[in-house]
Amino acid sequence: FSTEDLSKLHRLGLVDAQRRERIGPAESLLQYADRITIVDHHVESDSDIITNAGDVQQTDYIVEPVGAVSTMIVERLQAQQHKIQITEAEATLLALGIHADTGSLCFDSTTPRDAIALAWVMQQGASQVAIAEHAQPSLSPDQHGVLTQALINANSTVIHGVTVSTVLLSADGFINGLAAVTQDALELSSSDVF
Repeated sequence: FSTEDLSKLHRLGLVDAQRRERIGPAESLLQYADRITIVDHHVESDSDIITNAGDVQQTDYIVEPVGAVSTMIVERLQAQQHKIQITEAEATLLALGIHADTGSLCFDSTTPRDAIALAWVMQQGASQVAIAEHAQPSLSPDQHGVLTQALINANSTVIHGVTVSTVLLSADGFINGLAAVTQDALELSSSDVF
């Protein structure tokens, strides 16, 4: 973009990000926006964008305690459903967003609001075939680190023919989705119980 093009930037939306390190190269756009809208579900994070965005005239800060930003969007669409109809593709993308952010409703941060939003987009025609193909849960870098340490440090004992593995790990902070890590550790080890 040229500086002239950027001078026409009036509104910038940041979704699932309220810290500069999460927006990468888009950080350079902050200085050109008259208004910034931040939509996020990480209520424990403090934004460094609002206070350091230069000449921003207004910042909309929408942060709610749900498992997925897509849930927040779905709830707003539900409130306007008499005016707005979503397509199958839109419903599918929203469903995939909920699956990705909540670990298919398995992460600790998942709320009943996420489940209700997922049910609604399914009612709107979200493609179960596409969801099954693309909603494969993947581990975050922190979760991969925990999984690696769990597999390296596991202690296994056979009790009455059942292999039981245990491990004690420490982390610098909270790591979401440890149930998925434990399931992967169980599948990758020769254990019957982990």
